[in-house]
Amino acid sequence: MSTTIKTYVGIFIFLISIFSMAGIMSASIDASNARDFHNSVIAEIEDANFAPSVINACKKQASNAGYELLIDNNSVVKDEDGKPTLMEVILKYKYRINFLNVMKTQQIRGFAR
Repeated sequence: MSTTIKTYVGIFIFLISIFSMAGIMSASIDASNARDFHNSVIAEIEDANFAPSVINACKKQASNAGYELLIDNNSVVKDEDGKPTLMEVILKYKYRINFLNVMKTQQIRGFAR
């Protein structure tokens, strides 16, 4: 009888471990995708030389992907001609592990130069 109980408790703990690890791996993949998206947005803004139309398109693309993209207007550094040379790019995304009922909003910060 005690062997049966130990077996079921072992299986239960094993299943909890598997589902927890699967949730953590899924959240890690989501965070990695957000970092990749953030890097691609910075590259697009830099390649377009800080064009407002490209920034707006990136914000729309981020919204469609489930992210929130913020370009900090206070962090804009301009040269002597008034053109921006540095902008802070902030990407907010949801970090969630459904099995453990964890959901946080994380952010990635970077600079477009």
